[in-house]
Amino acid sequence: MTFFKLLKRAVKIFALVMLAINVVVMMTSGARAAADTKLTCKAPMTTAAIDLKTLGLTLSAAVPVGTTVYEGSMTVDVQCGINYLQYAEGLTAEVYFKRLANAEGSLGYGLTMYLGYGGEYSNEAGSIATGEIIKTFAGIPTGGILNDWTNFQLTVPFRIVKTSSSLTPVARSNLNLFRVGSLEEGSDENYVATNLRTYVTVKDETCAVAGNANQDVPLGSYSVNRSNGLGSGIGQTSSAIPFTIQLNCEALLAGTFDVMMQFDGDTVNGLSDSGVVALNSTSTASGVGVQILNGEQQPIALATPFAVASYPLSNALVTVPLYARYYQTASTINPGTANAVATYTISYQ
Repeated sequence: MTFFKLLKRAVKIFALVMLAINVVVMMTSGARAAADTKLTCKAPMTTAAIDLKTLGLTLSAAVPVGTTVYEGSMTVDVQCGINYLQYAEGLTAEVYFKRLANAEGSLGYGLTMYLGYGGEYSNEAGSIATGEIIKTFAGIPTGGILNDWTNFQLTVPFRIVKTSSSLTPVARSNLNLFRVGSLEEGSDENYVATNLRTYVTVKDETCAVAGNANQDVPLGSYSVNRSNGLGSGIGQTSSAIPFTIQLNCEALLAGTFDVMMQFDGDTVNGLSDSGVVALNSTSTASGVGVQILNGEQQPIALATPFAVASYPLSNALVTVPLYARYYQTASTINPGTANAVATYTISYQ
């Protein structure tokens, strides 16, 4: 008898638990998830997210590939409302930023735009939740609760990067950048970049040598002395003679990159890193070379670029201070004429 009573009680408890589960299921099935809700979004004024012509970009072919020529942000105005056909009390939906895929070079001039909304810069398609929650309904122009738009702004960071050496503009005027709308596509708004064909000023050169590109640096005449100075041992040097190379550079070029200089010439075995150039074939002296030094009178390694200026420039005229001197390369110096030739190259990185 006692067992039977206990069994009946257990059955009642089980029935109550089943009833509670049924209530929960009914409550859940009666709600609509926000992800299923469609938004209608539009631009109240303009769909132009950015007018590229306002950036004032100036480029030359020498600007290195990989250079970020501009970094900033664009802010767009948006109006969104839940599609009125889905009207239900308490319904909400989240706004999504939908980045569109753009191939490298799609801005023309060898440039690509990378959008950074959400933290990661990319030119690939992607949808990112904005955290903007819409509770209003839109779609019927007669007004009332079914034509109540929510106004907000989205700020989108971006970078424009030189991704190829081309300086050719594209044929189109606008480029689709991103859309704004619901996760489940409803009526999204499309935002664009404008003035693609004329927003870059192209310059033929980045830097050019000011004046005569060929320089003679007289190093003077020296007596050979076995006890000190030239003639007394390998590594001895004459006095350093200053000279300069001046460059005229286009100061308004966009981006951050370095102007590099490199010296090349016939090397002395083991002394390339010390910047020692061998005497030319017409020289009658032996046992010496010519060493090239920077403005701090430190040796400049041959065949190795070094920075002489950095963009953006504060001055279009770049002066590179340099020194040259004789460098003893053998235990014995034979007197005579001692001339050397070095070439220099300008590059950008």
